Amino acid sequence: MGRNAAGRGVRKHNHDRVAIVGGGPIGLTAAYLLAAKNIPVTVFEREERVLPDYRASTFHPGTMDLFEGTGISEALLEMGIQCPTVQYRSWSDGKIAEFDHYVIKDDTGYPFRLQCEQYKLAGWLFDQLSETPGVDLRYSHRVTGFDQDDTGVTVTADGPDGKVTLVADYLIGADGGRSTIRKALDIGFEGHTFPDRILVMGTTLDLRAVLPDLAFVNYVSDPVYYGHILRIPDLWRMSTPIQDNMSDEEALRDAEIEKRLQKVIPDLKLPDIRVRGVYAAHQRVADSYRKGRAFLAGDAAHLNNPKGGMGLNGGMHDALDLAGRLTKIWHGEADARELDGYEALRRPEAVNDIHRQTQQNMKNLTVSGEEARQQLFDDWRRKSADPALAREMLLQSSMIAGLRRCGMLKERV
Repeated sequence: MGRNAAGRGVRKHNHDRVAIVGGGPIGLTAAYLLAAKNIPVTVFEREERVLPDYRASTFHPGTMDLFEGTGISEALLEMGIQCPTVQYRSWSDGKIAEFDHYVIKDDTGYPFRLQCEQYKLAGWLFDQLSETPGVDLRYSHRVTGFDQDDTGVTVTADGPDGKVTLVADYLIGADGGRSTIRKALDIGFEGHTFPDRILVMGTTLDLRAVLPDLAFVNYVSDPVYYGHILRIPDLWRMSTPIQDNMSDEEALRDAEIEKRLQKVIPDLKLPDIRVRGVYAAHQRVADSYRKGRAFLAGDAAHLNNPKGGMGLNGGMHDALDLAGRLTKIWHGEADARELDGYEALRRPEAVNDIHRQTQQNMKNLTVSGEEARQQLFDDWRRKSADPALAREMLLQSSMIAGLRRCGMLKERV
């Protein structure tokens, strides 16, 4: 499908358009921000439409602050649910500590975690872009390669009607962890894949009926069955690890899901399971975020374990920063050196903030040994009981602290 398509293969003037590969939330966010500044964009996506995807659903206060006024934060408020408290739990002890975002109310306009499935944001962005002049949405188009020189980028793709060639000024690769663009640029993607796969389940059962003191956002520490329990607008979602040689197919069977649920909620019969999936978790960062006129953003640039909900948010921060820099170049407000700042700003954030926090989250959830676990639980209790310590912890987990350090957010006055 395409709208307002630009001329193919011929550069008619100095500025033509920005090509974006990847029609998920990061690619569409970049397209939306650029189009709002009257910059023509073409989005290539191999799928024929926005697909339901339940892997990410958390939007942190820092992200909501960053996107305030763009329409994105406002749309998320309409589509999602506000979750002011976060609990840290164990299966045996129940609630260990609870943190209330109220303690950062003077630091953010959104003192809560906003839960909304990522595909709903992508769908909203798609609908907005479909009605925006200068936007060319090419779903069912698989990018097969590109060439670039000092004047632009030529992208080739296979579409429903055959091969397509498009010339653009710049290219953004927002095409996920297996990024075609990153591979074509021959950019390394160092890091590791966690040995445990993650089994994710979504149910219509109200889990508060069986765990009455549950918050809407919960992290469960356990040496074997660590995980999380989240409320999203349509479902309760739970994750547990798969630590053995069990196949994905076996893990997704009713009997296995019921057995796993009963390990944490005894006597629970298999509820209505609407979502089930198995995912690998990675911790990787691209060696570079840019080569020439081609850039990487989101999962194409960095992957992290999902404990903490920072991957989607970090990708949106990439899109916002890169779109802002391209806008300055496009409208003559800065020279080409402006683009050098993208990697210099965003890559250290992926390494030093997002990876550091998510690695600590995983360590906390998997800690073993009774003495070590009690020390961790005591630390959680101590911080939750002290407003200053709770504020410090929530500023970090909400991504406000990192965004302030890199200069994308200023302290509120």
